[in-house]
Amino acid sequence: MNTDNQTINEFIYHLTPGKVIDLQLGNSRLVRIKPKIIGIDLGRYILVKFPSKLNHSDYEDVLISGGSVIVRYILEGLNGECVAFSTTIQQVLTTTPDRLIFLKYPIRIENRQLRIDQREKTYLPAQISQNKIDNRLTGNCIDGYIVDISARGCQFSFRPKGGKSGIKKCPVHIAITLMGMDTAFIIDAHVKNNRLENGHMLVGIMFDESSLEEVSVLLDGMAIESISPRKIQLTGSDS
Repeated sequence: MNTDNQTINEFIYHLTPGKVIDLQLGNSRLVRIKPKIIGIDLGRYILVKFPSKLNHSDYEDVLISGGSVIVRYILEGLNGECVAFSTTIQQVLTTTPDRLIFLKYPIRIENRQLRIDQREKTYLPAQISQNKIDNRLTGNCIDGYIVDISARGCQFSFRPKGGKSGIKKCPVHIAITLMGMDTAFIIDAHVKNNRLENGHMLVGIMFDESSLEEVSVLLDGMAIESISPRKIQLTGSDS
């Protein structure tokens, strides 16, 4: 946890205009928007623009002065870093062409390195198939979940039905959806191995080079999710 003003400012400097952040509204992890940074007044406030594609009336109960929020974003670097802080809404302007939200400047910040090559344990619902059309899986899709994942590959688990054997080594496509996202990440990959364990088929999968950028975006989203509100809820800005 960083509480030194100079250190906090160094993290906030990276919130340049146009950068998209993850903004959790209120106490529910499910109420989230992804606004763009408009500007910053160091020590006073952070100004963001409410996404134009969203209906503001759907968020009126949480977009209020004094309402609590949690800000999360990825700080790019050699290994990447996930930054988060809790604060409150100072003001919401609805009289301008764009709806603007003033966030109170943080007094504490959480940050942690992203170990890209380390496998992260997870439980992400997913599908795999050998076929896709227009960025959508088709054909004989297998439903399961991701047991662990890294920048290079993952382990997919599913329960075989009707005496189905393992999956042969072949090219596949994986569809993974993170919480709060409308569309799935479609990743091209190859099956490398599989084994049966406790009634579940565990499939070792290696991502294609062509999908590594998509995987990087997925891992960034997972890193943002991994910082629990409980860790930072009590470290927000004082009123």
